[in-house]
Amino acid sequence: MEKVKTKTFANTYLYGMTENYEKKLFDFIMKADQINKADSSFDDIRYEVKKRQVTNSLVKILDSKMVILLMRAEPLPKAFKVFTAKDVKSDGKMKVFIDCSGLINFIDGRYSCNNIDILIAYLLSAMNQYIYYVDPNRIVINNNIITDGALCFSALFTSIVDHVEKISIVSSTKNKCLYMSALYYQINILNKEINDGVKATCRKVSGLSEREEEIILIQLEENSLLNIKYFIDSITKILKLNKITLDIFLEKWLYLYGVGTQFALELYPAFAEMITDAYVGCYINNQKTIEKICGRNMVDFTNAIFKIGVESV
Repeated sequence: MEKVKTKTFANTYLYGMTENYEKKLFDFIMKADQINKADSSFDDIRYEVKKRQVTNSLVKILDSKMVILLMRAEPLPKAFKVFTAKDVKSDGKMKVFIDCSGLINFIDGRYSCNNIDILIAYLLSAMNQYIYYVDPNRIVINNNIITDGALCFSALFTSIVDHVEKISIVSSTKNKCLYMSALYYQINILNKEINDGVKATCRKVSGLSEREEEIILIQLEENSLLNIKYFIDSITKILKLNKITLDIFLEKWLYLYGVGTQFALELYPAFAEMITDAYVGCYINNQKTIEKICGRNMVDFTNAIFKIGVESV
């Protein structure tokens, strides 16, 4: 089986259009203090994680040499609390870094955690990222990740469009938006190719017929699914919307779902983190809104990640 191509922040449109994140991440890895997880001073936190975790995979991730916990006076932006990058300070290998600034403290010779649920959420994201970058096939061909992910993403995406353009008034327009966003999720975020299985998932999500599907696919241009900018442009053109721009969409997305969730629009690890953070329920993002829109699919998506973790870690 051919290995699925993975994406990083650098492959997204949003990463390139904003401030210099590359330098921030590099400086953080180089200058932040690394937490010594092997030392007895860390035992209290390990015990708390073991006590609260849903699966023992999270303790394995916590103890893994491929997962680095860092602390610094100046924390990273919220979108980068968990990220995968080369360990430029050590051996140059790809590792998962967790920014624990303000979450973990070192007092009187012991490490303590302000909110163990937030650390659990970070570890769940780290586990997912580790699997995604080491063995992406386990993620990308998983039926729950595909179907429940498409249901969650299309509902979240379409809800934003509806807030701005009121498309739910015309069910056919809303269903087309659901179809196209489910397609975008699979092609852009999961890096799949358009095939019969992908199209069948889109029809399941949207309720469109094969004839309605054909009309949409004819209207899509070659680069329509390449990045979020081109996709928003295509949506507005095909659905004849006149209020939505990328800036307006992003503003509404961040307002409704939470600061730091913007990369969920282009990157699987960021999208999965948005869903699993809401599932863990520690108010990292606007979890009540996300849960209300995604419903049971959010639970099934996260449970699939737990199961993949048990089989992989």
